[in-house]
Amino acid sequence: MPITFHEWGDPATARRTVAALGSGEIQVWLARLPAADAGIAGLAGLLSRDERERAGRFRAVDARQHFVFGRALLRTLLAAHLDVEPAELEFAYQPHGKPFLTLPDPDAHPRFNLSHSGRLLAIALARGRDVGIDIESMSTEVPDWLSLASLFFSPRELEELTALPTPHLQRQAFFTGWTRKEAYLKATGEGLSNALAAVEVTLFPGQTPALLKLPTATEFQRQWSISDIPLPPDFAGAVVYSSIITR
Repeated sequence: MPITFHEWGDPATARRTVAALGSGEIQVWLARLPAADAGIAGLAGLLSRDERERAGRFRAVDARQHFVFGRALLRTLLAAHLDVEPAELEFAYQPHGKPFLTLPDPDAHPRFNLSHSGRLLAIALARGRDVGIDIESMSTEVPDWLSLASLFFSPRELEELTALPTPHLQRQAFFTGWTRKEAYLKATGEGLSNALAAVEVTLFPGQTPALLKLPTATEFQRQWSISDIPLPPDFAGAVVYSSIITR
């Protein structure tokens, strides 16, 4: 299994772990936002000028905290792997907004993706593989989740979801399926520009995660793998990565 899962704790231990990320390996890091606002504000110095300006444009305090903490932790992990200072890293963006590092040798740089929900943050790092990650708090108030499923799930998925015997199980299946779809689209860099209904996945909590159908050729489907993430009981999440190691 090329994936290892880690909780952000002691910074020195985390830096040693991420520095050892090897070709074909994937590390998933989970972290909780600091309880004190001051703990997040102090991290702003790790961000670039444009990131600090972007953070300042968030009207909602929670959204601003998530952005600052997420970018600071991402920079800390990437910098430890590349043996540089966090502020030295420069990001560029794919057409649908997925960030990547601007380095002299683009094929050699680590790939990464980030997701947050509630006060939980998840970062996936990989060498030689494209990667996407998505987590969602199932306690989040989404009163129209069934309507969303009717729009973004395939007919087969919707039939399986509504056949479940209780609203609780249906809600679990919705968030399980949603995060698996999102993780795939984030791994490819397509984002929501590609209809979620065209990506079919297994839905049931506890069921082996699988990408059943993709909006591309069958051969392309074999190039992607998916895994669950060990999360608190009230969260759903998945990480998707390319099966073929490029470097």
